[in-house]
Amino acid sequence: MNIYDSGKLAEVLAGQGYQEANDIRGSDIILVNTCCVRENAENRAFGFISSLKNFKKQNPGLKIGICGCIVKEEHIDLKNKFPFIDWFIPPNSPDKLIEHLNSSFIIRNSSLGWRRGGEVVIMHGCNNFCSYCVVPYVRGREVSRPMDEVLEEIGQLIEQGAKKIMLLGQNVNSYKYGLADLLSKIGSCGLEVQRSNVQISFMTSHPRDISDELIQTVYELPYVAKEFHLPLQSGDNEVLKMMNRGYTVEYYREIIRRIRALMPQAGITTDLIVGFPGETEEQFQNTLAAVKEIRFNAVNMAAYSLRPQTAAARLPRHLSEEEKHKRLQSLIEVVRKVVI
Repeated sequence: MNIYDSGKLAEVLAGQGYQEANDIRGSDIILVNTCCVRENAENRAFGFISSLKNFKKQNPGLKIGICGCIVKEEHIDLKNKFPFIDWFIPPNSPDKLIEHLNSSFIIRNSSLGWRRGGEVVIMHGCNNFCSYCVVPYVRGREVSRPMDEVLEEIGQLIEQGAKKIMLLGQNVNSYKYGLADLLSKIGSCGLEVQRSNVQISFMTSHPRDISDELIQTVYELPYVAKEFHLPLQSGDNEVLKMMNRGYTVEYYREIIRRIRALMPQAGITTDLIVGFPGETEEQFQNTLAAVKEIRFNAVNMAAYSLRPQTAAARLPRHLSEEEKHKRLQSLIEVVRKVVI
């Protein structure tokens, strides 16, 4: 999603006649697209932004913009923290960049050019409010793009030679106009997907909302990748409840069973968080057991990261950084042994 957002900002600049610089030191505009889902990502962004102050001293005409989720964090006064920054652009707001651009900038020649990947955002935002997640606060509530608009963008990417196209959303399963219907229409609206040998994939799917219709559609359509990214987050029901995930481990297992019954070789990947506030050693062991049982194709792992705006930040019994790191290392070791 962040790559897609960066691409949209780059398209705005290219559309206004700007070119990508060979070297950051020769830039007239520097945009820093940020993520704040985890504290480490936020700290890395702040460190990089701070380093740009010297560039501003050397080139007072340089314009620097902070973009993305950090701009929407209400507890951070970015203007006071970084007084040398010129522009603040919220996520999903390329139009704000247009407002800032000044036609007096010198355009430097460059052999580089932004090339869009095969990503298509079908919806923005999230309504789930998982207790650990800042996304609904910084990216807002769910907004689905019209299907005709999505299909048109997919068609343009295919015309440009894209062979792999990923449909993106914080929760693609809650796409207002139906993800299964969208996948079907991609192959029946003159886009020549099969003739072009294009492969369609999608992420992220919320386990609570995945349907039999979607599973069947993926199975039936040859141009749709047999891949499902289904964040489990924890293998313990009580922790899942505290996370406000809306499903149980038993429910999740049943989803996996239905997928593999139709598509035994389907790729199933997941996300897991260890060290959630109050997580006991027994509950952590339940997560390890789930990983051993399900045998994912890939696992994204992270220690719980406190995000000030979230409900989990107010929970009691936060684990120490040392304990969270220890559990993360244990999970990594198990994943290395059992990932398919």
